[in-house]
Amino acid sequence: MQPVREEEVRGEKRQTAEKVPLTPATTINEASPVPLPTIEPSEPGSPSSPGYHNLGAAQLSCQALPLQAPAKFSRAASAPPLYTHHCDGGPGRMNPGFLGATNFMCIFSENLSKLGVASTELEGPELPRLTISNDQIVRGTQILSFLKDSSLVHDFVNRSFDIGDGVNNIVIEPIMKQWLLKLWANHGDTLKKGNPEKLRRLSELLWRNTMTSIFVKENMDYKAWAVQATGMNIRWEVIGIIAALIGQCATTLSRSDLLLTQHNVSKPIIARKMSDVASTCLNFCRDCEALDDLFVWLLIENSVLTAALKGDGSYAVYRETGEFVNAVVAMGLHIDVKQGKPRIPFFLEQMRTRIVAGAYSSDVSISSHLGRPPRLSYRYCNLTPPLDIPDIQLIAGEDEIARIIASFDEKGYNTSGKVSRSTWMKTWLGFAPRREEVLDLALGRYSREEILNRAEEIQKKSDEYWASVPLFIKNMTDETYDYNEGRSHRKRPLETLLKITLKQGFRANELLLQRVLIRKTGASWDKLVEVASAIFQDILQISKRHDLASILQSNIAALLAVQGLRSAAVIAVELLKQEQLPNYPKNPLLPRSRTIQDLSVFAARLGDVDPSDGSFTVCDQGRKVITRILDKVLSPPNLSERPVASHMQHEQQHAAHASEGMDLGVFQGETVPQQEWSVPDPLEFQMGEANWGIEVPFLGHDSDFVQWLESVDWERPI
Repeated sequence: MQPVREEEVRGEKRQTAEKVPLTPATTINEASPVPLPTIEPSEPGSPSSPGYHNLGAAQLSCQALPLQAPAKFSRAASAPPLYTHHCDGGPGRMNPGFLGATNFMCIFSENLSKLGVASTELEGPELPRLTISNDQIVRGTQILSFLKDSSLVHDFVNRSFDIGDGVNNIVIEPIMKQWLLKLWANHGDTLKKGNPEKLRRLSELLWRNTMTSIFVKENMDYKAWAVQATGMNIRWEVIGIIAALIGQCATTLSRSDLLLTQHNVSKPIIARKMSDVASTCLNFCRDCEALDDLFVWLLIENSVLTAALKGDGSYAVYRETGEFVNAVVAMGLHIDVKQGKPRIPFFLEQMRTRIVAGAYSSDVSISSHLGRPPRLSYRYCNLTPPLDIPDIQLIAGEDEIARIIASFDEKGYNTSGKVSRSTWMKTWLGFAPRREEVLDLALGRYSREEILNRAEEIQKKSDEYWASVPLFIKNMTDETYDYNEGRSHRKRPLETLLKITLKQGFRANELLLQRVLIRKTGASWDKLVEVASAIFQDILQISKRHDLASILQSNIAALLAVQGLRSAAVIAVELLKQEQLPNYPKNPLLPRSRTIQDLSVFAARLGDVDPSDGSFTVCDQGRKVITRILDKVLSPPNLSERPVASHMQHEQQHAAHASEGMDLGVFQGETVPQQEWSVPDPLEFQMGEANWGIEVPFLGHDSDFVQWLESVDWERPI
């Protein structure tokens, strides 16, 4: 009878393993369950399991070595034996690093084959044999604890794709669904119950799989590719990506969102916890010498979460985006997304194309934001715009893909009039090279004539490109600004946000270019104020969109901190300059009453940013600056005694400021020095006796503005 009882127990275990949580949009026929492999001792990764990737004994050897306890070391009698556990990788994967035209082996590789000499050594060196310590395995078991609540994972991941449409993510929803389906099916019981020994075996499995490479075959579909990283092939990259998506979702929510209260979690706590998990998984992948698509995906997702928590100006974000760029270049994707292969799966080719576009665009954006040289130039990349195909259609069959491509207009855009993530990326890539050229003018050494000529060329290219963008992307009608549930033609909040950021991307290039011209050629302020006012009005409209703010909170905060604060700085300084003129202009560049009201509203919007948001510090400091400027404007000395002057006098004062810089002879046939600290800037105006205690270096880079904000003594009485 005893053998029969043991068989019944094993049967009950199998039935328990078969009842796994459902993944989004997935149904499982419980009437005919399919046995799935788990990490149970009876099935330690059976080769018959679906999607099992046979590593072979040579690829991993695990040794349990007894440790000698210290002489004065007391342990409980019931404690398990003290062991250390090492997982040794196989011979090591081949180094996949990209070698360019000037690499140290190019003479051999270019000539030996022509001379009839074959050498396997030219294929690249193997990486050293990897060893995973017991501490790393134990750390892995601790990381897995967040997966215990499968409903929380599903709800947050679902919200990320339902509301944000994955716009901030590189992973697409169909692949994430495959990962979660196999993860719960194979390991759901282990993760839920939290048995230490089973979690340890799962951690070992994760380490073992992460030390292997993902294979790409030209005829594989997305399921065959995705299954290499889930189920019994589960990897740390996937665990980290799941955590990053949960954290990203949390940053977009308001503190009172039903999703947070439903799971009894705090927005800042869960966001920071998931950031720690994702960062730890990233370190695990580094320990495994990972350099493939999944590693790059995790880099992207982690950097997006870090930016939401710490702000675009933090060194952590700068470091992580730098590693993202480095990985793309090291894989050679900046030259060829197919990596020398004649063909790869369509979905993967498009994903890699998006990655290259994202690496370049994000690098040039953060470089211009911080006033630093770019780390990746369009001059050294094959920048191919991704196809305007929604995520869900990337996994379609060849015939369907051909039909979709055939429906594009002559510029390669969809004809349905919908703005998706792919539409946004395709359009944004057209702005990015112009941003790099503006940054080059700002940081490089050029004569005044060269700056004027190049600026004219940049502006012309920008205008021509924006004119070529389809109207459905450029149009910002009432259907987007006045979101109303009752309107049949309303747009999704995400689509509105994408169109807004594209419009501001075009204008931001123009604003930055005008700042360069003022700084280096003494140009007039008129155009700068005009562009800044247009941006500022759009940002004010966006800030009124409660439908956007409630579900895309971190995105709106980022717009306020970058585009909004940059344009508000120009307007606030111009208003302050008008106020301190001896003769107030009759027709000023900015109408006094409306400008004061708009700045007051904007300051209030800055004050609404959640303290846990990465943009909070800059927004809060900007709010203090604007409030102080408004205080000065609303209580100026002897306002009633100032005579009113004409707009011409106002222009003459601008010209006088410009001529001060020109009289120094810096631009007369000379190249501009790299740093121009000694050159008076029209924005760095002096108040003289009317100085109200604020000297504002606004015309430098955004980093100059932030540094100034931090240096102001906010407690000093006015």
